[in-house]
Amino acid sequence: MSILDKCPDWASVVAFYSALHFMEAFLKKQYNIDFQHHEERHTFLSHTIPRTVFSAYYRLYDLGFTSRYKSTSDAPTSEEADSAIHFDLKEVENFAISIM
Repeated sequence: MSILDKCPDWASVVAFYSALHFMEAFLKKQYNIDFQHHEERHTFLSHTIPRTVFSAYYRLYDLGFTSRYKSTSDAPTSEEADSAIHFDLKEVENFAISIM
């Protein structure tokens, strides 16, 4: 049994924070910007990076937020966490690495 089967909620949180660090590195390198709040970062990124990358990043944010702050009945399934890691996180990672 994998971590995705046991704890898809926390796997989603880790995936989001991985994406956050990729975006923070991108923002620092390209714009020398540090954001303190998610909403400010979201607004800037939504106008700066390709829509596919922002959509992937935001899906990770949403899954992570749901996992941490909402009811366990809203927690992502192992399939949702797997998709977030293998598609959304990969999209964000590939973008950030290609720029840096």
